[in-house]
Amino acid sequence: MLTTDQAPTVQDFPAATLVNAGPWFRGHQLDPRPAIVVGPFGGPEFADTAEMVVVWYFTIGAPTPGDSVQAMFPHELTPLDDTLTTMDTGTFCDIATSLPLGRFPYNQGNDLTAAVNRAVRERIEAAPATRRS
Repeated sequence: MLTTDQAPTVQDFPAATLVNAGPWFRGHQLDPRPAIVVGPFGGPEFADTAEMVVVWYFTIGAPTPGDSVQAMFPHELTPLDDTLTTMDTGTFCDIATSLPLGRFPYNQGNDLTAAVNRAVRERIEAAPATRRS
């Protein structure tokens, strides 16, 4: 658990954590917007040593390195009190449909894809009345 006494670390932001952060565009940081953590910079094998996390600004478009996918320092991220299973359904559907259309550097994104797939199953199980037989 992160307190105000300690600086956030990469371990405080596991894959699929929803955050608010300002993406960079042409050397300027834009206003903060929602994003989702892809994982530690360099991939899961660097979780203990990475100093940055990779985030996907899903409101900008499908995952594209440099545009909607950027490495950010943990102190630049503000965690949101929402999850893939509790977030707005329309936004979640946008994430789930855009995820396979993009690409991540160094083939990252496997943990995020697994988390989105789990959230799809959890959402279906939570709303059995909406399923078709």
